[in-house]
Amino acid sequence: MTALSALPIALLVGCGGSSEPALPQLAAATPGTLQSCSALASRINFASTTITAANTIAAGTLTVAGAPVREHCQVTGKMFQRVSSVDGKSYAIGFEMRLPMAWNGRFFYQGNGGIDGSVVTATGAVNGGGGLNNALNMGFAVISSDAGHEGSMGPTFGVDPQARLDYGYQAVAKLTPMAKSAIQTAYGKAPDRSYFGGCSNGGRHTMVAASRFADQYDGYLVGNPGFNLPKAA
Repeated sequence: MTALSALPIALLVGCGGSSEPALPQLAAATPGTLQSCSALASRINFASTTITAANTIAAGTLTVAGAPVREHCQVTGKMFQRVSSVDGKSYAIGFEMRLPMAWNGRFFYQGNGGIDGSVVTATGAVNGGGGLNNALNMGFAVISSDAGHEGSMGPTFGVDPQARLDYGYQAVAKLTPMAKSAIQTAYGKAPDRSYFGGCSNGGRHTMVAASRFADQYDGYLVGNPGFNLPKAA
């Protein structure tokens, strides 16, 4: 073996040496309990946000992959409602949050697929295949949104510049602090850990969140990111 060919091996050995600093050990997230669901309709107060409903969903009302979802609170609302000066249509960032009665201290942002336009049920079930689990049943507080436009518009929402920005990344930027504030109101404490995940366009949302909002999330679950989907709008 020549000295040159041995060099990469030496570098690899050096990279795996014992001189590496130990990874930081994070304290465990502390759980919380939701005391009142219906009261959240009036208690959640955040700029440019309208809460439309807060309802208790009984255990088993929802199922994911045939498994019943535990009792939780469904909070629905809108942010930044407006009428476009470009196409005259009404826009808003529609969302729902599903908050477990027994919370594990963590928050999950569910990125949705396609060109968005609908508020997909916020269970945090972002993986396919058998044995599908979901973040809500694991005790996470979960949010889902339409990314700032209605599906009935189809791709024509893209004629409105702000709608394109919201779809691209600004809806996430606006929803993230609102969701964390709502969690603080619901459980009396902010989430100890925050995660973002999705597939296809949801994977794109996740990659964008990792690059633009790295200080807001602790981990990312990315599936088949569709980076060219914004071109459909």
